[in-house]
Amino acid sequence: MIFLTNTPQLGDIQFNVILGGFGLFLLGIKFLGDGFKDAAGPKIRDYIERYTGNLLSAILVGTVITALMQSSTAATVISISLVRAGLMRLDQAIGISVGANLGTTVTALMIGLNIEDMGYYFVFIGALMLMFLQRKKYKNYGQIIFGLGITFVGLQLMSDQLIILQDLPQFEAFLLKMSDNPWLALLAGTVATAVINSSMAVIALVQKIYAGGNMTMVAASAFVFGSNVGTTLTAVLASVGGSVSTRRAGWFHALYNIIGALITMIVIQPYSEMILKIHEIVGGSPEMAVGINHFVFNLIWVVGIIPFIPACIRLLEILIPGEDRIKEREKIEPLDYGLVTTFPEGALQLAQKQTSQMADLVMESLNTTRDYLHSRDVEDYDVVMQLEEMVNEMDSNLTRYLLAIAKQNNDQGIKAETYVANVEIVKNIERIGDITTNIAEFYSRIFENRESFSEEALQDLDLMYKHLISMLERSFEVFKDENLEGLETLLKDEEYLDAIDIKYREKHFRRMSDDVCDGKITSSLFVDILSSLERMGDHGINVVKYVKSKKEAV
Repeated sequence: MIFLTNTPQLGDIQFNVILGGFGLFLLGIKFLGDGFKDAAGPKIRDYIERYTGNLLSAILVGTVITALMQSSTAATVISISLVRAGLMRLDQAIGISVGANLGTTVTALMIGLNIEDMGYYFVFIGALMLMFLQRKKYKNYGQIIFGLGITFVGLQLMSDQLIILQDLPQFEAFLLKMSDNPWLALLAGTVATAVINSSMAVIALVQKIYAGGNMTMVAASAFVFGSNVGTTLTAVLASVGGSVSTRRAGWFHALYNIIGALITMIVIQPYSEMILKIHEIVGGSPEMAVGINHFVFNLIWVVGIIPFIPACIRLLEILIPGEDRIKEREKIEPLDYGLVTTFPEGALQLAQKQTSQMADLVMESLNTTRDYLHSRDVEDYDVVMQLEEMVNEMDSNLTRYLLAIAKQNNDQGIKAETYVANVEIVKNIERIGDITTNIAEFYSRIFENRESFSEEALQDLDLMYKHLISMLERSFEVFKDENLEGLETLLKDEEYLDAIDIKYREKHFRRMSDDVCDGKITSSLFVDILSSLERMGDHGINVVKYVKSKKEAV
């Protein structure tokens, strides 16, 4: 007599489907986050910078931004990069990190709603929008919908195979071992998240396995704690080589999650029982229980850490000693469109004030490229890139604002020249900022290829920098004070800058022929760097000339 058994075998499982579904899930999370970032444009960074004036608002911003981008790591790394550039204080970055942990729970709660079947409809709608809509804004929305769809499609593909996997004797034994030793589950969750770089991917797997009945809530809790710890690796790596505040921000994210996980592990049994009771009250699927677990754990530690943040900052100052060299910048005052109609002259003064701030940022960027030339410190490069984003945003805002002023006062004739001159001043300052970015990128290419400048070439660049910086500082002072007394001197200095550009090119070619400058990349880019520095001088003179045209128009 032959007895048939329904016990699944390892060969029954399509691991290729599990891996494919997992890949779709990861891709969906990326599409979702990128879609939100593209839809919001630079405003994501603007919101982080602008609306984090105190700790509670920083936590709220971190929560919302992470929920939108579907990545606590992305929000944390953005805040660390803002600290690098001196655009955010350490306590603000800490608030972002704390809020980011809470923002990650949104996806887990959505998975708990068991709406995977809707994923195919989302994929269809999102694909149609991506393929047939022309406007970038609507394509971004399509990317968000498509990302949400393939996230759920990937989950469903994994779920269909995990149902088989959970009935394997070997898999059951493994999970029992994990349940018996939550510390192993904590370690597994940490390593898996660090490798995959997505806590949500790990949480989603835990939800599916727990829903199958082969994982206890204690083991699920340990995986949840571990997933939080695993997200800290990228934040720490992002802070390496940065300023003192940058490293403190990165390590706070790590310490905060590690300490929270270790303390909660001590009470993991009563904590898990509490989660089950909350789930009984709330109801919903087994996946929802893990989603609630993820939310409650992060909420507890968001609330719990707030009173201790000042103490944490003091501890970090002891663990990571040193004086931070990053400067704090004046907050940029928003452009008030109400003034355009009620007080146009005041609106023009506000635009000029912000243009002055823009000029200050450009000068800082230029000085930072000179520092980068000598330090080869990637932090200097990051600061230049951050400043470039700020300058570009200010350029767009000022151009729109000045146009609004011009439209409001188009009946005053002669003043139109004033508005044109102001726009041209903004554009020339922005172009100087663009060129500083190009120079930083030239240096980056040289350093990445392990090349360097000769001592004589460095001396020539330093002298050209010194002359250019003096010129631009005086040009911007002419704009700020509207005093043209130094115009003739500036014009002579600009001629001198042209002359030393030609002279230093000739010297460079002689060094090349004498094999003094033999670096392939360095030899090619040195002339481009000289040309870039010379063009910045031209734009500085343009600023002064438009100041002159403004005064003549009055």
